[in-house]
Amino acid sequence: MSDEQLEAVLGRLVEDKFLNFLDTFKTKNSAIFLSTSDEFTLKHTEVHMQYKRLVEGRIESSLKTLGCTSSDFIKQVVDKAKTDERYSDFVESLSSVEDFGAFTVMMRQKAAEA
Repeated sequence: MSDEQLEAVLGRLVEDKFLNFLDTFKTKNSAIFLSTSDEFTLKHTEVHMQYKRLVEGRIESSLKTLGCTSSDFIKQVVDKAKTDERYSDFVESLSSVEDFGAFTVMMRQKAAEA
């Protein structure tokens, strides 16, 4: 995977249209995360899975268009994260997509904004 291909994938993830779509998703689904309880329901897990599918789908679609594999993408991002803060921030953002705890924190923050 070339640097140009990597930048193209990252560019698709930060397009205003996609970010607005994710923000709308978070706004629509964040209220259920306002509970003060640390117990979560199946609905919480379903919302997390939907969010993961949105982000992962965008990445996979971009990679497919470029003829790249997800393993190439991950290797390139991890390698670049060692020396470039932009990529380490991106790795952290991706981790929050995968991590349910980080996701709930993000959704509670979004709910508190409303």
